[in-house]
Amino acid sequence: MAGPAHTVMTALGDSSTIHRALVDAEPGSVLVVDAQGGTARAVWGAVLTAAAIERGAVGAVIDGAVRDIDEILSWGFTLFARATCPAGPHKGFHGTYRVPIQCGGVVVNPGDVVVGDGDGVSVVPSAGAEAALAAVDEVTERERQWLARIRAGESSAEILELD
Repeated sequence: MAGPAHTVMTALGDSSTIHRALVDAEPGSVLVVDAQGGTARAVWGAVLTAAAIERGAVGAVIDGAVRDIDEILSWGFTLFARATCPAGPHKGFHGTYRVPIQCGGVVVNPGDVVVGDGDGVSVVPSAGAEAALAAVDEVTERERQWLARIRAGESSAEILELD
């Protein structure tokens, strides 16, 4: 997944702000939720996933717990979370969204570029996104060339000049 951050800050175990924030989420965005790192109650599950998919969100990063993980994964939705927990959320506290938050100890601003895959999640400040993309392209091409050389018989030590 990759897209601009749609940030949400909510109270421990509360999903009400996430529901409100989804109303304004732009298609292609990634929900990044500061749920205070709580793991005793899930703040995200199948209902929020369905709502996110309908809004066109491409994924979510939750600094807290989620549930309904088998169902969510069967839908192909990209989801990263601190933990899973069967206990559902409460609703009633008012958080905020489209503000700077922290997620897993990383400051995330609305619009920062969020990229996630099987290796984890990275956040690139929006001001540096073009330079970061150019650097990624450069590393990807260099590693593609290294792999071709390895398949042609060179050792990785030779390629990296580690003799």
